Amino acid sequence: MYIGLTGNIASGKSTVAKMFAELGCYTIDADEVSRKVMSKGESAYNGVVEYFGDNILDNNGNIDRVKLKGIVFNEPEKKEALEKIVHPAILEYEKKLVSNIKGKDDKAIILTQAALIIEKNTYDRFDAVMVVYVDEETQLQRLLKRDGIDKDLAMKIIKSQMPIEEKIKYADFIVDNSRDLEFTKSEVDRVFEAIKIYKYCQRQLKKK
Repeated sequence: MYIGLTGNIASGKSTVAKMFAELGCYTIDADEVSRKVMSKGESAYNGVVEYFGDNILDNNGNIDRVKLKGIVFNEPEKKEALEKIVHPAILEYEKKLVSNIKGKDDKAIILTQAALIIEKNTYDRFDAVMVVYVDEETQLQRLLKRDGIDKDLAMKIIKSQMPIEEKIKYADFIVDNSRDLEFTKSEVDRVFEAIKIYKYCQRQLKKK
């Protein structure tokens, strides 16, 4: 079963993904895949450098993601251009990872963790969508603490994304991560059991 795990920035997608991994699920982090495809010599590197110029490179010729983030969040048209360059490469790389997992484990539960599954209308490639929920105030405080940025930039990033209330309308499964880790773990356990039931029902339907 292939599940898209999404949610807004600082919602705790990585924390939730780690908990599912501890339960035996396979996890893919689209942000890590993004770093991979934008690294020197990989598929999206040249396109990003050609569009944004050498000023986004560090002293070793690698793309400086902090500089790049500063550009795209202040200029929406450049954010869109970046996504057009990078997303096809990310999807292609993900396909290879999923194929490799399915090749060695045909009963695998695979979660791909990515922020823009719904916004980019790419959720149809999954068997189900899981949304990590957190309220905006908690999201803001976690983002400020995690990234060490000022409040204005943090709010600009939050407001640039689809409201979580809209995102959960697309969800087959919802994990509430607005409280402490113990509560989140109980949510993950609950959803994991629901996934197994969902998976069983899908198998039974295929037999008919």
